[in-house]
Amino acid sequence: MKSLASKIYGASLAVVFFLLALTGPALFAYLFLLSPVNALADNVVPPTYSTTLTVGHSVTIAKTVTITAGTPTSAKVDVFFLADTTGSMGGAIQSVRDGAAAIMAATSGLGDVAYGVGEYKDVGDPFVYRLNQDITKVTAEVQTGINAWVAGGGGDTPEADIYGLYEAANTTSWRPGSTRILIWFGDAWSHDPAGPSPGVTEAQATAALIAQTIKVLALDLGQLDELGQATRIANATGGQYYIGIDPTTIVDVIKSAIISSFATYSNVSLGTASVPTGLAVTIAPPSITGEFDRSIDRIFNFSVTFTAVSPGSYSFPIPVLVDGGTMATEQDNIQVERPVIGLVFPLPRYTPFNAPVSAVMDNSVLDRTPIQFYVPGDTITAFNGENGEKQFGVMYLDPYGLYWPAYKNSGGTGFFPPSGAGVRPLNYVTGPWLSYAGNPGYNYQVPEGTPVLATADGKLYLVGPNHVDPVNGGDYDYYHSSFIDHQNGWFSWYLYAPLNPAILAQISLNGFAQVTQGQIIGKTIADHLHFEVRHNGIDNANVVDPYKLGLWLPSRVNPAPQMLLLLDESNLPPQ
Repeated sequence: MKSLASKIYGASLAVVFFLLALTGPALFAYLFLLSPVNALADNVVPPTYSTTLTVGHSVTIAKTVTITAGTPTSAKVDVFFLADTTGSMGGAIQSVRDGAAAIMAATSGLGDVAYGVGEYKDVGDPFVYRLNQDITKVTAEVQTGINAWVAGGGGDTPEADIYGLYEAANTTSWRPGSTRILIWFGDAWSHDPAGPSPGVTEAQATAALIAQTIKVLALDLGQLDELGQATRIANATGGQYYIGIDPTTIVDVIKSAIISSFATYSNVSLGTASVPTGLAVTIAPPSITGEFDRSIDRIFNFSVTFTAVSPGSYSFPIPVLVDGGTMATEQDNIQVERPVIGLVFPLPRYTPFNAPVSAVMDNSVLDRTPIQFYVPGDTITAFNGENGEKQFGVMYLDPYGLYWPAYKNSGGTGFFPPSGAGVRPLNYVTGPWLSYAGNPGYNYQVPEGTPVLATADGKLYLVGPNHVDPVNGGDYDYYHSSFIDHQNGWFSWYLYAPLNPAILAQISLNGFAQVTQGQIIGKTIADHLHFEVRHNGIDNANVVDPYKLGLWLPSRVNPAPQMLLLLDESNLPPQ
């Protein structure tokens, strides 16, 4: 319809609109425009969550969502203005052009708001649909897009409304997770099908809008709903149809329509689109549905379970979605580590429970910053929680003729495995003394030439200029020191264990040797093997106790790994 005279813009229709505006969602918007914005934002508790998981493990947390009363202030919103710009729409176009800044100012308080602009005419005009401005937060660009509207063209009364809706849905760069509102205003119904042959049907346009979760607010300036199209499309998309709009009031109508579209909602959920593939997530319930409004604060409770799938460091948001649009965001930070399957004992024919030990690791050094081995202080702590107190003037003579301070059990009793578990070597005697020589690991007292095993699969490297040992110093020539990087954050470290010629040849060729769990990698050169485990790095701070962490694999002799404390008190001088 192209004649202004043929439009029904009477004052009576304007009165009808204002009467309608005082009911339902429009009343909500009207009151909002007269009152301050609600200072509280929709939110989720906890706002952030961090944890570390191993592959295959899960953690479940509760997330409490609050949708606050009043108008949202933290929503992510895309507003698209779609205008009929045929010849009879000059008055409405001018009003929106003049009031665009006011519309954007009134709606910017919703949160993160962006806008887009499009227009449609009819077949036979210079264009049928045109995108004047894609979604942007730059208001000057939005104004320029609206200023491009020029009333003209058209032929018969119906226009290409349906085609314009379809194109706006499919060619606009809607932001992920946004609440999408399309303001459609015109004065004539649509051809069906509409647009270039074969045309777009109402059903196709509606499906496209629903697929993009676009809420259509249809503003009728004359005969937009002559065939019921505007009502059907608005209802199908969860929007609203407004009747009898006058060009002089259209700016206020648009402002209130956008704001009132948030007055009610029916679905609250947590978005998982940003969860990386290294994690699996399940949310219970998947969503909460009902007939809700923003007259009061409303609480929604969810249970979120993260399952670690593959190693990595993951930082990602989980948005609160209300009817598909983001209203708040929670940040998760999850570190996923490879599972520690366990370590086989590095010496054949021995177990963690019967191998003779000449020196044990003092876990109290791990509590010092920086860690200083060989400067243990007056008290040491064994992995089973027992304390040893330094006995001044009492020294321990080690097998190499070196003297170290002696430590006595604080309780005056013997150091034993927890609850008496484990097997004490035959060459050890029960006593109150702890053998310790500033040790960052374990010294297993075994005959020279004892085979040494790879505790788990990994890459075996020589300690030297390319791979410095910051804990013990020296290099392969000095200590015959090597280590296995198990490629999961864990390292096995060996000293006094020259490697096999075949292993050395692989390292010479490739820089490392690929070894498998239980493979013989070398033999002891002295009367003991010094062994350490390090985690997530190789500095002092990364040395850990395999007994304390329960890393030893079970054996036929000992079906379950157990902690123990084995001491060599046989060479202690008398008190």
